[in-house]
Amino acid sequence: MSKFFIKQAFAEAIDLQKNQRYEEAKELYKKILQHNSSDANAHHLISLIYMAEGNFSEAKENIDMAIKEAPEQAIFHSNHGALLHSMGDNPSAVSALKKSLKIDKKLFQSYYSLGVVYSDLNDYEKAVSSYQKALELNKESAATHNNLANIFSNTNNPEAEYHYKKLIELAPNEVYPRLNMANYLIKKNRYKDSISVLNELVDMDIATKEVFNSLGVSYKGLDDEAKALDMFEKACEIDENFELARENIKILKNNNS
Repeated sequence: MSKFFIKQAFAEAIDLQKNQRYEEAKELYKKILQHNSSDANAHHLISLIYMAEGNFSEAKENIDMAIKEAPEQAIFHSNHGALLHSMGDNPSAVSALKKSLKIDKKLFQSYYSLGVVYSDLNDYEKAVSSYQKALELNKESAATHNNLANIFSNTNNPEAEYHYKKLIELAPNEVYPRLNMANYLIKKNRYKDSISVLNELVDMDIATKEVFNSLGVSYKGLDDEAKALDMFEKACEIDENFELARENIKILKNNNS
């Protein structure tokens, strides 16, 4: 294969990969590797496909080859860390992610991934620090604001509200920002506020069974059992097997029997 055809093959494979046409993309990467078995980029990119498919052994073999051929590439170490985390090896994941940051101190992905790993290790202080560094590089990362808000919510830190509000700004047409915000407000017994947030989703006609269930919990918190029951029943209309709402209905009816 000439340099021109290799370049074309990479472009086509990357496009296929973006569109989740993994088998076709893998075939092209394999052809590139048949021509040059030490092509670090091909090993790296095919490893990402194997990782997405859950084939961790092939992913590990290829990312190791990529790092062997190009150890100075920060993104290789970063994705190696993400793979190790997926494989359940969190200490090694931390090591790989830190190695990537020694090479590139402005790699957003690595700070974000460290936040995820530290959260799984219940090391919330380091998780918060990692997410905050990620936000210094990308203030508009909805996922980072969401994860930070969830940590602050779980640790009773009032900063959660700021990050949930920011999340709603960044993803105004998604359900989960307002739902997460509402569930935080419910934890704080701020039921009227949670109802207001959830009703925005109802007005947008994107309310899910979880939204109606949280509305039911909010009305129950205000001792409005009639509205609570109505909301739980709406949740069950969406999914008759939604156990959480079914259990809430049962509790309400038992309380009134």
